[in-house]
Amino acid sequence: MSKISEPAAGARWFNASEFLSGLRRINLFAGGYGSGKSEIAVNFALSLAEEGRQVAIADLDIVNPYFRSREARAVLEARNIRVLMPPVTMMETDLPMLGPEIKGALVNEDGYLVLDLGGDPVGAKVMASLRNGINSDNYCGFFVLNSRRPFSSTVDEVRGMIRGIEGAAGLPITELVVNSHLIDETSAEVIKEGIKLAEGVSQVTNKPVGFVVVERRMLKEVAPENIPYPVLILDRQLLKPWERAELLGPKRFKI
Repeated sequence: MSKISEPAAGARWFNASEFLSGLRRINLFAGGYGSGKSEIAVNFALSLAEEGRQVAIADLDIVNPYFRSREARAVLEARNIRVLMPPVTMMETDLPMLGPEIKGALVNEDGYLVLDLGGDPVGAKVMASLRNGINSDNYCGFFVLNSRRPFSSTVDEVRGMIRGIEGAAGLPITELVVNSHLIDETSAEVIKEGIKLAEGVSQVTNKPVGFVVVERRMLKEVAPENIPYPVLILDRQLLKPWERAELLGPKRFKI
C-alpha cells in the first residue's frame, strides 16, 4: 500500500488507521496545567463522533477554571456527543464524587467515553471513586505532555508527574501524547522538541507515544508525513476568557 503523503482536507487524523482501529472504549486524558489536555479531549471526542461512533465526554477538571471541555458543550452536543459533568456540590469535598451519570457511562458498553481529568495529582484524585469500576482491558490513560510548561521539560520531571497522577487516580497512564506548544508562537522545532522528550520518557517508563498533536494551521510547516506517530490535527475549540470577551463583547461576557 502506498504511503499517504499529506492529510486530506478537513481530516482530523493522519497516519492513524491502526491507532484508531485499536481504540479502547474508555479514554482518559490527564496532564499538568497548560498541557492542553482539555482541548485534545474535545478534539478527540469530535473525531470519534465524525466517524459515526457514539461518544460521551465527562469533564472532571476541578483544577483549571479557564480551559475546560464543558466550555465547548454547544459544539459537542451539536455533533450528538453527550457532555457529562459532576454536580458542583459533589466536587467541593476532600474526596470529590462524580455522581451516578458519569458512573453509569463507565459501565455502559454502548459507545466511547472520553474523560477530561484535572491537571496534576490534585485534579487526578477525582478518579478515586471510579477506579474500581474500570476494566483495564477497555481503558487507555493518555498523559498529555507539553515540554514548554513548568515541571514538564525533563524526563525526570515528566516521570514524576506521571507517578503523581497514577498514585492519586489509582489508574495507570498507558500512553503518551505529544502536545508541545506555545499557543500562537508554536514552531516546528517546539513540536520536534516535544517528540524527543516523549521518546525519552517512553524509554524510562515503558509507556509508548500514542500520538502527536499538530494544530491545523501548522500542517505545512510541520509536515506530519515526517512524524513517525499518528497525528491528531487540532482545531481550537476552547477560548481563553479574554478571547471570549473580545468575541462576544463586554456586555455579554461574564466570569
